[in-house]
Amino acid sequence: MRLLDPANLHLAWLALIPLALWLFRRQARRVPVSTLLFFKSLAREHQESAWLRRVKKWLSLLLTLLVLLLAVLTLARPVGGARGDSPGAVVLVIDRSASMAAQDDTGRTRVDEARRLLAARVRSLPDQAVLSLIAFDGRPQVLLSRSRNRRECLRLLDEVRPLPVAGDPPAALAAARRLADLENGSRVWVATDTRPPGGQGVEFLDCALPEVTNAGITGFQIRPSPLSGGQQEVFVKISAAAANRARITSTLEVTLAGRLAQIREIELDPGASSTLILPVEAVRGQQLDLRLRTPGDVFPWDDALTTPLPKSTPLHVAWITEQPDPFTGIALASLVESRRIEMTRHEPAAWPLKEKPDVYVFEHWMPADWPADRPVIALNPRRGSGPVQVRPLPGSGIPHDGVRGVLPDHPVLFRAASSRIALTQSVLLSLPPSIEPLWIAGTEPVLAAGEHAGQRIVVTAYEPARSEQLALLPAFPLLLGNALYWCAENSQPLSGWRTWRTGELLPGDSLVQWRAWDGARFLETADSPANGLLPLHRIGAWEAADGRTGASVLADERETNLAARDPSAADASARPAAPIITASAFSTWPQRLLWAILALLVLESFLFHRKAVY
Repeated sequence: MRLLDPANLHLAWLALIPLALWLFRRQARRVPVSTLLFFKSLAREHQESAWLRRVKKWLSLLLTLLVLLLAVLTLARPVGGARGDSPGAVVLVIDRSASMAAQDDTGRTRVDEARRLLAARVRSLPDQAVLSLIAFDGRPQVLLSRSRNRRECLRLLDEVRPLPVAGDPPAALAAARRLADLENGSRVWVATDTRPPGGQGVEFLDCALPEVTNAGITGFQIRPSPLSGGQQEVFVKISAAAANRARITSTLEVTLAGRLAQIREIELDPGASSTLILPVEAVRGQQLDLRLRTPGDVFPWDDALTTPLPKSTPLHVAWITEQPDPFTGIALASLVESRRIEMTRHEPAAWPLKEKPDVYVFEHWMPADWPADRPVIALNPRRGSGPVQVRPLPGSGIPHDGVRGVLPDHPVLFRAASSRIALTQSVLLSLPPSIEPLWIAGTEPVLAAGEHAGQRIVVTAYEPARSEQLALLPAFPLLLGNALYWCAENSQPLSGWRTWRTGELLPGDSLVQWRAWDGARFLETADSPANGLLPLHRIGAWEAADGRTGASVLADERETNLAARDPSAADASARPAAPIITASAFSTWPQRLLWAILALLVLESFLFHRKAVY
């Protein structure tokens, strides 16, 4: 046994006071009286021997000293040595990511369950255990570091609430291990609804629901339609949790400027996804709301989003070529007519250009000094430059009856079918690994896209005029339009279309007004940035006082894919810490000493009043 506050032992000197009063108590005096009859009658009623009277006096002293010493010992907080399987320190990790807002039939969230499980274990720990508390969503936050204050730990734990942010369990576990390494015999307890890779000394408390029914919005993007003037396309991906018990039917409601515009019904098997392309004709600033309704849905945060529609601004494209392909010119002209791009054509002699465009389009030519400040589309280059190296094929090239799509979900291939495409390959490409093939003809790439040193690049190895069918298919102008918009995604005209993810930091010092989704409805609220940064911890549309607007969405498949509790481990999380840790028998010594003091006081009062022990 040891003492947590041994400095309080100096109060034991107070025992000298009752000892001095007992030693220097007043002695009996002889007093003459007129008669002894009364005192003789008292002696017959209380006949006691001299040794019994002496024992009573010593007992009175001992009870007084014992009460005082026990009180001093209680203030010194005695604790006993913990058992061999008891940790010297515990790091509590609680998941507060978006999925922990899933509710059971009583309305309790998974964070409520995590707090209950961790609080029960904290109360079973010995007093000398060192406690640390980490809450995590996209980033870990240390709420309590290496403290024996159990009450403070429980208070901080009770304040944890879920946030609509995608979680990052590996980062939280890394922070927990660093704290655990500071104390010998440390353990890590993680309360979460998922089970990431753990390790030695890490125990997971399963907070998942026994049964799950959920579908949510896991993908969202607004982009201009390449060939339709004034029209925008809304890309939406709907996913169902793999733990769903059966096929579900969800209804997607699309509201534009407060009016219901479209209704789509989707049937999804467990773990399946569905993508929708919603054409929208609207003016800038109109509010677009998406609301997904699923019977029995347990996770409301991924069921809605809202965003203001961006302004459609044309891209500035510089087309530089010495021998233009006529079909390339037709495709670019169609984009100009739809007011999607503003194009200027230049001869190679004009290089370098005085005005910087949003995208460079090189056809049959590339400059010797590679432009790294803008995205580049290289159409059938005759010579290599920078990261794009080519070798021309002899003659008129190699005809191919078809191509094979390698990355069909790449944005450059959006709505551009790869079937029935015949083309003539004119060069062999040699590209860095970061520029991936999208189409392969034979064994060689004929269309590739990727990023190199932060620059987006699209390269083709065919000539449309010599290809049999390519230039006559709608896939060709769509392909070129997709390439332009993908390359210019971060340029000034398209930067207003960026969709923010919850958890990102918004720079600025002005007040931000929100139209936020709270899981049941859209509500108006406001946030004030701190130190020039505002964490986007809401789902909805925001408008800053400086005129900037945007929207933050959850749209994360990991959070929508809720896990169900493992039935074999259903009772394991509810049990207290044993056998991993058993509270020491000495952990309640202060409480036991207080009860002993109370019992002694009652005993002394009884002896004093009933047995004349004084």
